[in-house]
Amino acid sequence: MILRREILKAFGVLGASTALLQSHPLQALQTIAHQQHVASDYKGLVCIMLNGGNDAFNMVFPDTLHPEYQNYMSTRQALAVPNYVNQPHYLANKDDERYSKALLPIMLRDLNGQQHALNLHPGMQGLQALSRDKQVAVVANTGVLIEPGSREEFKQSRKRKPAFLFAHNQQRKAVYSGIGDNNVTTGWAGHMSELASIKRGNTSTVLPAGISFHGSNQWLRGQQTMGAVLAPGKPGKIIGLGEKGNKRQQARTATVQALQSLPSDDVLLRLMRGKLTSAQELSAVLMQLWTTHRKELAKLDAMFGDGKLSRQLAAVAQTIFLREHLGMQRQVFMVELGGFDTHAGQIDKHPLLLAELSRAISSFQQALVSLSLSKQVTTFTASDFGRTLTSNGNGTDHGWGSHQLVIGGAVQGGLYGQWPSMLRGGVDDYRSGRLLPTLAHTNQCQFSGLVWRV
Repeated sequence: MILRREILKAFGVLGASTALLQSHPLQALQTIAHQQHVASDYKGLVCIMLNGGNDAFNMVFPDTLHPEYQNYMSTRQALAVPNYVNQPHYLANKDDERYSKALLPIMLRDLNGQQHALNLHPGMQGLQALSRDKQVAVVANTGVLIEPGSREEFKQSRKRKPAFLFAHNQQRKAVYSGIGDNNVTTGWAGHMSELASIKRGNTSTVLPAGISFHGSNQWLRGQQTMGAVLAPGKPGKIIGLGEKGNKRQQARTATVQALQSLPSDDVLLRLMRGKLTSAQELSAVLMQLWTTHRKELAKLDAMFGDGKLSRQLAAVAQTIFLREHLGMQRQVFMVELGGFDTHAGQIDKHPLLLAELSRAISSFQQALVSLSLSKQVTTFTASDFGRTLTSNGNGTDHGWGSHQLVIGGAVQGGLYGQWPSMLRGGVDDYRSGRLLPTLAHTNQCQFSGLVWRV
């Protein structure tokens, strides 16, 4: 585990330069990693992508004793959680037991020792319990930045803004790569996985260190590796192949086998053969392991609900259970929960999403405890961007700064970063209720990734 002192150094709190973290996050991570001892135990890192731009200002928000409470209430108005949880249309008031009828207070200490009286959304009881155990860190007002600057400096173009600042696809690329002004196609987790493999001499495992349970993902892509794409639930065979299938499947299988046996110097053919062979080997290994350990895997699966994120995190827990059989000591996982682009109907949609996020994370932590790995696996949230503090009448629009969560037994719970002014037109309002981040997303990457330790 990385010591608290190393984490603070990475943030620049103890005098370490933040320039390297801002401009070269992967180089900074590599520098810090080389200072650590090579571990022989297991570590896992899980990214939960909240697709669409999560309104984190209703996920965690000021309590009545917080100095920003009145600003929050006056700026958010009808969207402020205390203003709508008592309304008849709110879910908890329709006898839905998944939602609290009251706010969920948490008390978080920042790096200066100041206590912050905050609330979690009423649907996030599981996260509140983890916060009481000091297993939840809130990274405040973080976002994609190329360089720090004031509102005036950005507006006068004296500081560089990220390219296509409020565009979903471009900002997701920046989140995945850790680079705000570069249209790169690789991700910081992919680079980190490759560094771990080289450092540990572990480059020949059947299962890559990076695994996505929600399609191909840039975050897991390195210079040489792509990461594996798996589906939640029992692993299946490669679709459409099988010598015992119908005539079409048999013909397809025979064609693939013929292609694999052709001697050729063609680069594309060699690449195809290698990928297909790897996929077939991985499918066979996973099928065998799922059959051998079906009872233990079913027990883990039963800890999770039926939500989309819960199903993905159940698959992550099952894969972690099989770590020793797969020869894995360092793994990174990507899962995703969509629906956060709440331009309309936010009061109806957003509570459902936050409740699913909380339930899935709570179940995942329970599963990790059962595996005695609660301190070896760290989970964090990411999103395209934040949303506007102000309402558009029925929801919120694309913003910039936002809050993110880091969860796990190795996490020192608290508040990291600077809590923003939540006043419209205030010092942190870049434009039209969009908060200017005071902590770069790359720093959150460091905070989440360092506990993974190479």
